[in-house]
Amino acid sequence: MTSERSRLALRTALAVLTTAALVLVMYTFLDRPAAWFAHGLQHTLVHTWARGISYLADHTVFFAFTAIGFCVCCANLAGRSPRPWARHLLFLCLTALFAIAMVESVKFVFGRCRPELLFKDHQFGFTWFTQAFVRNSFPSGHTTRIFALATGIALLWRGVAVPAYLLAVLVGVSRVFALMHYPSDVLAGAVLGVLVACWTHLLWRALFDELQQRPIHFPPA
Repeated sequence: MTSERSRLALRTALAVLTTAALVLVMYTFLDRPAAWFAHGLQHTLVHTWARGISYLADHTVFFAFTAIGFCVCCANLAGRSPRPWARHLLFLCLTALFAIAMVESVKFVFGRCRPELLFKDHQFGFTWFTQAFVRNSFPSGHTTRIFALATGIALLWRGVAVPAYLLAVLVGVSRVFALMHYPSDVLAGAVLGVLVACWTHLLWRALFDELQQRPIHFPPA
């Protein structure tokens, strides 16, 4: 487990450095043209589609999933016959919870004007340490949440990794065409979501591997 943690730490550092470089390039050359292109489609079906797809990763949906999931899995794990699906559900709930907490923390640090401020007042850039909605665009919360969940699902069931990630990509792209984020916000959110899921999976395995391998015996009633 220690060597695995070290490998994940190294991969995390490389992912962060690579993402930072790509964000800088996208910030300089791609974000504004992409935002204005999406703005030109504001009154088309593309914009309507994008807003609809975005709801799949809405924070209310994730809070509801996390709350219900915790209740269901904890009820099963506290019973006499804990099931593997309950441990898997607990992992997904923890992943969603950590993704929500992490992205909101990073948003507060970086800030960033949302595209609507670019369209109205040509404001573009990072604002730092703010909770104002129109100034906390980086990274995309929807993208972080959906990529964290998709990665969690892929780690548990590799056979559904491709459709899970395709759905995550659709949600990420939709945030640009919904005029809520820049492409670099989406990229940063995707990487953050993947990293959160990977670290949560490592923690979950450390906590529950022994329980999964060893049957639980209850005293006779």
